[in-house]
Amino acid sequence: MIGNRNLNDIIDINLLKSIQDRLAEITGLAYNIVDFKGNPINNYSNFCDFCSKVRDTREGMKICYDTNAHAGLEAAIRQTPYVFKCPAGLVDVAIPIIVNGNYLGAVFFGQVRTNKDKLDPIRKSNYYSKMCRNDKELLNDFNNTKFIDYSKIESIYSLVNIIVNLLVEKSELSSIEEELSFNNTKLIREKERIKELEEKLKFCELNSLETPISFEFMLNTLSTISSLALIEDAPKTQEMIYSLTKLFRYNFKNIGNLVSIGKAIENIKTYLNIQSTRFGERIRYKIEIDEKISHIKIPTMIFLPFIEYSILNGLCPKKEGGTIFIKGEYCENNATILIQDNGIGISEDELFSILNGKCKKGSLGAGIYNANNVLVKYYGKEYKVNIKSELNIGTNVNFKIPL
Repeated sequence: MIGNRNLNDIIDINLLKSIQDRLAEITGLAYNIVDFKGNPINNYSNFCDFCSKVRDTREGMKICYDTNAHAGLEAAIRQTPYVFKCPAGLVDVAIPIIVNGNYLGAVFFGQVRTNKDKLDPIRKSNYYSKMCRNDKELLNDFNNTKFIDYSKIESIYSLVNIIVNLLVEKSELSSIEEELSFNNTKLIREKERIKELEEKLKFCELNSLETPISFEFMLNTLSTISSLALIEDAPKTQEMIYSLTKLFRYNFKNIGNLVSIGKAIENIKTYLNIQSTRFGERIRYKIEIDEKISHIKIPTMIFLPFIEYSILNGLCPKKEGGTIFIKGEYCENNATILIQDNGIGISEDELFSILNGKCKKGSLGAGIYNANNVLVKYYGKEYKVNIKSELNIGTNVNFKIPL
């Protein structure tokens, strides 16, 4: 593939030019480096008199540049040094410079004659024969070009190819380092944004039932958004940001208010969508709510502490995750809500601590205890939450809300 990047920006051209000059001194051959269009990017090394005079003419230079472009591309296609005869009949070798799959240019050396007869010209031109007929000195220059054994040409191009590949590897490593540095800079910026949000969220986090979305959950969600933003420019990122914004807006807009069961369930769906994005297929859910109970008013965020506990303490510890099932029905002048999961369950001691307020302040268990207290405060002791759990089987949480 032909790249549109500048070869000078990818390869250490000064180092390559220095190597080019040393090789020219050691081998006595001509060297030059061209871009993918066949145009030289630095000065020639050790050019023979014949080629120098030919390139002094406008037509001769154009033919040489076109030949280099064609030969370089042929070497890139083969991904190996390409030995050919130029239109004047001299032997040249093109060593392709390929960085990260992009053909950027080539190193050429040669301008010699050799003992291998089966090298066909890369292209034909009568221009050189006409020049030699009209210029005996030029013909003499051609006859004085070096004649070397083909095996020596093979040895030289093997060495040059190794040198070019080493420089390419160095360039690719530098490119990887630059990309890592760029990504690290992006990560640092994302962390700074999260830190700013963290400071703001510290003022928003409340330990009461009215704001049971945990500070940890908010930060984990922001981290997930940050990760998605780094690896893709895709709808998932937009969807998660939208869901989180929607959740925050609902949370803080409804502090101290009563909301309908329908709105509460919509908020739970938003929360579950966020967690599904965060944990992937490990978190699944199903919701069935009877329309007859959708209008019933309840304290805001009353169900969320149980959902959060179910995911983080019930389903996440399982390698395969699990499913949350939420069902709402109309029953004997009450609305009944079931939150069921097939997680690892809750031990008797843990359940006792949760229902009796023995959990650490700010913990998921404390959120359940607060929710249960609010239910009793609003509706009476007969409406306290009913939790049944079996280890390695799952947990059922039953609510009863008066009409």
